[in-house]
Amino acid sequence: MPAPGDTRPTTVDHWPARTVIDLRSPREFAARAHPLQSDDTAVHQISLLSDAEVIAPNQGARLTDIYQGILSNAGERLVEVLQVAATSPGPVLLHCAAGKNRTGVTVALLLRTAGVAPDHIVTDYLTTNEHMPAVLARITRFAPELGQTHPSDRDLPGAVPDAIEGVLARWDAQPGGVHAWLRAHGATDESIHTWTDRFTTSA
Repeated sequence: MPAPGDTRPTTVDHWPARTVIDLRSPREFAARAHPLQSDDTAVHQISLLSDAEVIAPNQGARLTDIYQGILSNAGERLVEVLQVAATSPGPVLLHCAAGKNRTGVTVALLLRTAGVAPDHIVTDYLTTNEHMPAVLARITRFAPELGQTHPSDRDLPGAVPDAIEGVLARWDAQPGGVHAWLRAHGATDESIHTWTDRFTTSA
């Protein structure tokens, strides 16, 4: 997640981002005020995992199971993310704690919705592995309130291709693809088209 003293990104014209989507659990984002919250930045808190899942994760669970659980249990919240990303002022930043699992599933959804090919999405997801040592060190430094829950079994393996491939396969297996999956969880055609137009215009 963003932290005080972060270097300004060089690839966006406006910073801080006008819209921030915080995917962390209520306990995580209640620990301190969001560093980007301001009159110019709206922070949307949309939790994809419960406090219990974050604080006491199932240590035997594979990332594949955790990702599938997000699809099963948080589909409506993923649709909410899509709506915010489609209609809120840009630039839009989304994050969780490490920026790998909850963020990885959500970014995969946004990319697939806009028509990005699965193999390109997997490649993008796996770039996280280049940065995992720094990510884990950063969590320890800036989120001490998480105690021993981070780094956890969710973070130490890094980005696992099978996990995100399973997510993509589930969407593509839905009759009508990812758009039908979104509609089944409450998305409108308007939000899907608005996001797709926004992404393809800015890409």
